Amino acid sequence: MTEFRVREDRPKGSSTPASKRLTGLHSRVALVVALIFITSLVLGACGDNTATPASSNLPTATPLATAVQAGNAFATTAATATTAAATTAAATTAAATSAAATTAAATTAAATTAAATTAAATTAAAAGKPGGTLNYALPQEPDQLDPAKTVLGASNAVNSAIYERLVYIGTDGLPHPWVAESWTIADGGKTLTFKIRSGLKFTDGTPLDASAVKANFDRILDPKTASATKSFFGTLKTVDAPDATTAIFHFDSPYAAFFTNASIGYGGIVSPAAVAKYGDQYGRNPVGSGPFMFKSWTTGQNITLVKNPDYKNYRADIDNPGPAYIDTLNFQIIPEPATQLASLQRGSTDIVNPVQTDNVPTITGDSNLNLLQVKSSTQLVFLNFADKAPTDDVALRKAISYAVDRKTIIDNALNGYATATTAPLPTGVAGYDPNLNPYPFDVDKAKQTLKDGGWVAGADGIVAKDGKPASFTLLTYSGDSGIKRTTEILQANLKAIGIDLKINILEISAVVPLLSKGDYDIALIGVGWPDISFLSLSYLGKGGAIFLRKEDPTVDDLITKSDQTLDPAARIEVAKQAEKALLDNAKVVPLYTPYVLLGVQKKVNGFKLDALQNLLFNDVTLGS
Repeated sequence: MTEFRVREDRPKGSSTPASKRLTGLHSRVALVVALIFITSLVLGACGDNTATPASSNLPTATPLATAVQAGNAFATTAATATTAAATTAAATTAAATSAAATTAAATTAAATTAAATTAAATTAAAAGKPGGTLNYALPQEPDQLDPAKTVLGASNAVNSAIYERLVYIGTDGLPHPWVAESWTIADGGKTLTFKIRSGLKFTDGTPLDASAVKANFDRILDPKTASATKSFFGTLKTVDAPDATTAIFHFDSPYAAFFTNASIGYGGIVSPAAVAKYGDQYGRNPVGSGPFMFKSWTTGQNITLVKNPDYKNYRADIDNPGPAYIDTLNFQIIPEPATQLASLQRGSTDIVNPVQTDNVPTITGDSNLNLLQVKSSTQLVFLNFADKAPTDDVALRKAISYAVDRKTIIDNALNGYATATTAPLPTGVAGYDPNLNPYPFDVDKAKQTLKDGGWVAGADGIVAKDGKPASFTLLTYSGDSGIKRTTEILQANLKAIGIDLKINILEISAVVPLLSKGDYDIALIGVGWPDISFLSLSYLGKGGAIFLRKEDPTVDDLITKSDQTLDPAARIEVAKQAEKALLDNAKVVPLYTPYVLLGVQKKVNGFKLDALQNLLFNDVTLGS
């Protein structure tokens, strides 16, 4: 839920602090790292989340409902949101309008469909008892635990337990009250006014009031902070706190993704007093108001949190009204998937997230373990073409689009644990258009497209144009066995139409700069984000977070409009138009949305993922 995620199942080592990497609003490096590591930690998806008994076969992926269904889901739940948004009984009509706009701001935060099972998936087991320690494996060492200065999924996983946020997104896809008990929207979506709950405190005893909320966002907006998460809040300009319970957010233009982005760990509200006390060391001494408090951090080993004894829960998707049941939440730093699995099997680890598909049979065959799967996630693996010759040749890109055999990739590279995608949004983002498939697998069509585009086969079978053979390098990242096998299948697919594809697999830290400079031919990348703003972060010309792209007025205008459209149904329709525009000239080749798989000890009861796949530990108890 940072988040951005480039899919990498085995991140290695710590990265340079994001505050040193970020140089501006659209720092590609920092945001790509976020996109990458959020994916690896299962953040920001909504779909069919089920706890599958170890002896059961995994069910087939269920595609998300269409955008129309998502719009209908909003219509049926808007009345409920109205109550949350109302600031006074006398303002019922205005509040209803605000609620609708508020909901629109969270349009694609979660799959708003009746077809998807509850996103708060819970492990199935008999009730346990209070107390004890839950051990959760992190595949990467966090860089720090300051929400304003980190974009790593590992950091976000820990931060989600330490910090509360203004709102949370429910399984209905709507924002719901949390630190803010209500809100209104004015000035065409450019002014959001939040009513902050009275009596809230950080765990250092200082008040969590409107001035603390203002201080948090002022700090993010301050260039001196070099905040790695500044761009997550779009066109936010200033925040006012005229009294202890009122926080007013002012935007240069409407930003539809604000509620979604403010609800994830990067929107965590930190103690201003603690920031002043610890200074540059705050990221190692975090203080929030959430269900758990920071205790210790042993580099390379673990981060230990203990329950907040004074915690009061205001979220409707959490059953426990008070302090967490478990005493200690221990995040173990275990980079290697094989080591994670071994620790899970011997009972030293309680939850592994994610599980590589190769390890699924081991988990389903172990009577002490459950497999939790999210089948419709907000992750998308796709091919991206560099905006330079010869990969800017439309005929070449379209031919490659026809040549890709998604079924073979899913069956053989991913062992079936993915959903084929033909639109440039993940299946778990409302607005994904399952009917958009302009380039079905067709080898003959691919060959004819090349021929019509002036690509002629040589004696060696490799096509060429203007004397230059179609010999390209595919850039991707290491640490994911599914990605590696996908490259091999793609290589065979393109060879069948006369394209020579070489493979260059590098550490993600080496891949990111090449993407941001456009220094590659074709890239195989996995990205995740829980909102329609996935489009702007991934595909916007001169403003996207990942790739160096040339401006394309048709595509860019539609993507920008989708970020500024507050009406949910209208926003989805604009997103569908942007998706089609991206594919009209085959700017990208969508491949698949991978399942997210978690291995969980059966003794763990009440572990949940919320609608954005934030980790919820409030209800956890441990059996024998």
